[in-house]
Amino acid sequence: MDRNKKVALGIGATIIILYMLRNKIAKSLTNTSFGLLSDQFFNFIGNLENFTPVAEWDEKQWSIGYGSGYNWDEDRAVEQGDVIDKDTAKRWLLIESQKEYDNVRSLVTVPITDNQLIALSSFAYNEGDNALATSTLLKLLNSGADENTVADQFDRWVYSGNPPKVNKGLVNRRAAEKQLFLS
Repeated sequence: MDRNKKVALGIGATIIILYMLRNKIAKSLTNTSFGLLSDQFFNFIGNLENFTPVAEWDEKQWSIGYGSGYNWDEDRAVEQGDVIDKDTAKRWLLIESQKEYDNVRSLVTVPITDNQLIALSSFAYNEGDNALATSTLLKLLNSGADENTVADQFDRWVYSGNPPKVNKGLVNRRAAEKQLFLS
């Protein structure tokens, strides 16, 4: 077999393999492993949650690092007086992000993109698993509603305090989650 035929066969085989992989990737949008997305999770959520080396009260609980409410090294809730460094905070955030990622994957019954998975996981990280599980946002998503209709639900989750009032930090966070969801 001459060199040109070998090159042509190689190109043909490569095209077939890429076509098969493209179909497999398209069918598994919501099956991306956490390991492949962990840097994106950290970068997205880390940018939304300011690093705090000393535990602070945030209306519902003590939190530290990048918004962690749980001390994973001591297997307990974060307490007043806890101190953390950035490496530990990143590790804790990734532990919690994996939990949210797994939870979102279990709740969503339709194919979603990696960006949508990260946006929903960020939402669940901030609001809690139950908030996402019982939300109209999730109901609309799983019903097959238009993605813009689903994304508009992020705008409803901007209130905090008692009595509830619009929180600028939540407005900014939801805008970022909504933008990522739609990208």
